[in-house]
Amino acid sequence: MGTTVRISIVEDSIKIQQAMDEAFALLKKYDDMLSFYNEYSKLSRINKYAAKAPQPVSDDMFEIINKSLYYCKITGGAFDVTATSLQTKGGYGSIRLDKRRKMVHFKNPKLKIDLGGIAVGFCVDKVVEYFNEHKINNFLIDVGGDVFAKGKNKQGDFWRIGVRNPFKHNELIEQFELKDEAATTSGNYVKNHIVDTALHPVATQDILSVTVIAKKCIEADVLATAFFVMGLEKTEIFLEKHPDIKAIFVINKNNKPELVRIGSF
Repeated sequence: MGTTVRISIVEDSIKIQQAMDEAFALLKKYDDMLSFYNEYSKLSRINKYAAKAPQPVSDDMFEIINKSLYYCKITGGAFDVTATSLQTKGGYGSIRLDKRRKMVHFKNPKLKIDLGGIAVGFCVDKVVEYFNEHKINNFLIDVGGDVFAKGKNKQGDFWRIGVRNPFKHNELIEQFELKDEAATTSGNYVKNHIVDTALHPVATQDILSVTVIAKKCIEADVLATAFFVMGLEKTEIFLEKHPDIKAIFVINKNNKPELVRIGSF
């Protein structure tokens, strides 16, 4: 994934080693599958041939593409897996899925799916599923800033994470607990997958970063990107319909960071 992975588990030593091995094996598996830049990945094969003929895909690949289209729709295209290749509003509408046969087809020959804004969250959730299935109850997973935490740390406290000061990257300007929750931060200084399609421009250059807290890491990952594009007003409207999700905006106020919290903190 080309990023830093940190996993902390508070369990007995045998369980920790087994869980660590499986977690990194899962991350490697999905990286090989979902990479946009690896020409040998499963995603690259889809991007190469899906405009020519419907392509059969695995259950996992179908799941992430299907979820991508769902988030494209509910964010009004603020999150769009086709933005990199098409640079046009609603490009995701050219992706066709056959749920019965598990196949994907592109109606636009220029279309390529880029899962950069959702893949890490998807992978983290798969590791969380494995940990839950094996009754690992106290852990924190951090893959390039996409974080999920459950239970408590070695000190017996809930896991705490922070929001960095965009002007001083070694300084935290906000800290909060995660209780069986995920958090992701997006911003032009944090991630590079935020694409301005001109039809969905970033609402204001005063937004420095957006941190989203949600029950699933895939949701936090996608919505951190989408909210950065949507801006404060549209995010507030969106979260009125999704009260289980919270957002923290960092705004540039006269070259100083100002926090704006949206949701039930």
